[in-house]
Amino acid sequence: MKTRLTHAPTTEDLEEIKNGLRSFNRNFIPQPTLRELGVFVEDENGKKQAGIVAETVGKWMYIQMLWVDESLRGKNVGTQLITEAEEEAKVRGCRYSLVDTFSFQARPFYEQMGYHMQMALEDYIADSRAPEDTPATHTRFFLTKILSNG
Repeated sequence: MKTRLTHAPTTEDLEEIKNGLRSFNRNFIPQPTLRELGVFVEDENGKKQAGIVAETVGKWMYIQMLWVDESLRGKNVGTQLITEAEEEAKVRGCRYSLVDTFSFQARPFYEQMGYHMQMALEDYIADSRAPEDTPATHTRFFLTKILSNG
């Protein structure tokens, strides 16, 4: 047995580990239930202007990414995207949703959408705008929401 450290895992490396973990998980979860989910806003040429990418597994939806172009901010596009994703998650049997966000991103937005902070990782990553002699970092927040009581 030997170890190999790499700073650039290949797609094959990642697939082998993912497949090994999924094979182990099948001992406890009879059917793979992870399903991807995306809701997008596109212009007339099909260029993405906003979108949410998530996955559902079991009773949970995990929002991986939410992005709204500057030109659409303040127009309830983010609200529409989350609402559509949450509705689809409920159709899939999800009762809960999870999202993580940085202190410079959208925590207040998610809280307005009914998400509640569960955990904060302080001092997570350096703030690139901070002067060199001033330590400043961003916090990473994890928030959850109950989608239904059913």
